[in-house]
Amino acid sequence: MKMPEYVQQVIDKQELHILSTASKEGHPNIIYLKFLKVYDEEHILIADNKFYKTEANLTENPRLAFVVLDEENHAAYQLKGSVEFHTSGQVFEETRRWVLDEQPHPDIYPKSAVLLHVERIYRGTEQIREQ
Repeated sequence: MKMPEYVQQVIDKQELHILSTASKEGHPNIIYLKFLKVYDEEHILIADNKFYKTEANLTENPRLAFVVLDEENHAAYQLKGSVEFHTSGQVFEETRRWVLDEQPHPDIYPKSAVLLHVERIYRGTEQIREQ
Protein backbone atom coordinates (compact mmCIF):
# COMPACT_ATOMS: atom_id res chain seq x y z
CA MET A 1 0.00 0.00 0.00
CA LYS A 2 1.11 3.56 -0.54
CA MET A 3 1.92 5.34 2.69
CA PRO A 4 0.30 8.74 3.07
CA GLU A 5 2.80 11.60 3.00
CA TYR A 6 2.01 12.57 6.61
CA VAL A 7 2.89 9.04 7.82
CA GLN A 8 6.16 9.13 5.85
CA GLN A 9 7.04 12.46 7.48
CA VAL A 10 6.38 11.07 10.97
CA ILE A 11 8.62 8.07 10.24
CA ASP A 12 11.43 10.30 8.97
CA LYS A 13 11.26 12.53 12.08
CA GLN A 14 11.55 9.70 14.57
CA GLU A 15 15.09 8.87 15.70
CA LEU A 16 14.55 5.47 17.32
CA HIS A 17 12.07 2.86 16.17
CA ILE A 18 10.54 -0.13 17.90
CA LEU A 19 10.09 -3.28 15.80
CA SER A 20 8.04 -6.33 16.66
CA THR A 21 8.51 -9.80 15.18
CA ALA A 22 7.35 -13.28 16.11
CA SER A 23 8.75 -16.75 15.60
CA LYS A 24 6.72 -19.25 13.60
CA GLU A 25 5.42 -20.54 16.96
CA GLY A 26 4.25 -17.02 17.80
CA HIS A 27 6.90 -16.09 20.38
CA PRO A 28 7.25 -12.29 20.19
CA ASN A 29 10.42 -10.25 20.07
CA ILE A 30 10.71 -6.47 20.29
CA ILE A 31 13.78 -4.36 19.54
CA TYR A 32 14.61 -0.72 19.07
CA LEU A 33 16.87 0.56 16.35
CA LYS A 34 18.06 3.72 14.67
CA PHE A 35 18.42 2.62 11.07
CA LEU A 36 14.88 2.61 9.68
CA LYS A 37 13.64 5.01 7.03
CA VAL A 38 11.15 5.44 4.21
CA TYR A 39 12.57 3.84 1.07
CA ASP A 40 9.70 4.79 -1.24
CA GLU A 41 5.96 5.27 -0.81
CA GLU A 42 5.36 1.52 -0.40
CA HIS A 43 8.53 0.34 1.40
CA ILE A 44 10.53 0.88 4.56
CA LEU A 45 14.28 0.22 4.59
CA ILE A 46 15.81 -1.30 7.73
CA ALA A 47 19.50 -1.94 8.29
CA ASP A 48 20.25 -5.30 9.90
CA ASN A 49 23.34 -4.36 11.87
CA LYS A 50 23.02 -6.64 14.87
CA PHE A 51 19.84 -8.66 14.50
CA TYR A 52 19.85 -12.02 16.24
CA LYS A 53 16.38 -13.09 17.41
CA THR A 54 14.87 -10.61 14.97
CA GLU A 55 16.71 -12.17 12.04
CA ALA A 56 15.74 -15.67 13.16
CA ASN A 57 12.11 -14.63 13.52
CA LEU A 58 12.01 -12.91 10.14
CA THR A 59 13.60 -15.94 8.49
CA GLU A 60 10.89 -18.20 9.95
CA ASN A 61 8.06 -15.69 9.73
CA PRO A 62 8.84 -12.80 7.35
CA ARG A 63 6.38 -10.33 8.88
CA LEU A 64 6.94 -7.40 11.19
CA ALA A 65 5.21 -4.43 12.74
CA PHE A 66 6.51 -1.14 14.06
CA VAL A 67 5.00 1.94 15.59
CA VAL A 68 5.78 5.64 15.22
CA LEU A 69 4.60 8.48 17.37
CA ASP A 70 3.43 11.81 15.94
CA GLU A 71 3.95 13.95 19.02
CA GLU A 72 2.73 17.15 17.34
CA ASN A 73 -0.67 15.67 16.49
CA HIS A 74 -0.91 13.24 19.43
CA ALA A 75 -1.23 10.24 17.11
CA ALA A 76 0.52 6.91 16.76
CA TYR A 77 0.71 4.82 13.60
CA GLN A 78 1.34 1.11 13.43
CA LEU A 79 2.71 -0.24 10.15
CA LYS A 80 2.64 -3.94 9.28
CA GLY A 81 3.91 -5.95 6.36
CA SER A 82 6.17 -8.59 4.92
CA VAL A 83 9.93 -8.39 4.49
CA GLU A 84 12.67 -9.51 2.17
CA PHE A 85 16.39 -9.63 2.96
CA HIS A 86 19.04 -8.20 0.65
CA THR A 87 22.66 -9.23 1.22
CA SER A 88 23.97 -7.89 -2.10
CA GLY A 89 22.83 -5.66 -4.93
CA GLN A 90 21.49 -2.13 -5.08
CA VAL A 91 19.31 -2.15 -1.95
CA PHE A 92 22.12 -3.61 0.17
CA GLU A 93 24.70 -1.16 -1.20
CA GLU A 94 22.39 1.80 -0.53
CA THR A 95 21.92 0.53 3.03
CA ARG A 96 25.64 0.03 3.56
CA ARG A 97 26.41 3.59 2.41
CA TRP A 98 23.60 5.02 4.57
CA VAL A 99 24.80 3.26 7.73
CA LEU A 100 28.46 4.12 7.20
CA ASP A 101 27.63 7.78 6.44
CA GLU A 102 25.39 8.12 9.50
CA GLN A 103 27.39 6.02 11.96
CA PRO A 104 31.03 5.61 11.00
CA HIS A 105 31.80 3.12 13.75
CA PRO A 106 33.68 -0.17 13.23
CA ASP A 107 31.10 -2.15 15.25
CA ILE A 108 28.17 -0.87 13.19
CA TYR A 109 28.04 -2.49 9.78
CA PRO A 110 24.98 -3.86 7.99
CA LYS A 111 24.82 -7.62 7.55
CA SER A 112 21.81 -7.17 5.31
CA ALA A 113 19.14 -4.74 4.23
CA VAL A 114 15.57 -5.55 5.16
CA LEU A 115 12.92 -4.13 2.88
CA LEU A 116 9.45 -3.99 4.44
CA HIS A 117 6.56 -3.99 2.01
CA VAL A 118 3.91 -1.98 3.88
CA GLU A 119 0.60 -3.81 3.72
CA ARG A 120 -1.40 -2.16 6.51
CA ILE A 121 -1.29 1.07 8.50
CA TYR A 122 -3.37 1.73 11.62
CA ARG A 123 -4.07 4.78 13.72
CA GLY A 124 -5.42 3.21 16.89
CA THR A 125 -7.97 0.63 15.74
CA GLU A 126 -8.73 2.47 12.50
CA GLN A 127 -7.04 1.10 9.39
CA ILE A 128 -5.79 3.78 7.03
CA ARG A 129 -6.71 3.10 3.41
CA GLU A 130 -4.75 4.06 0.32
CA GLN A 131 -5.54 7.52 -0.91
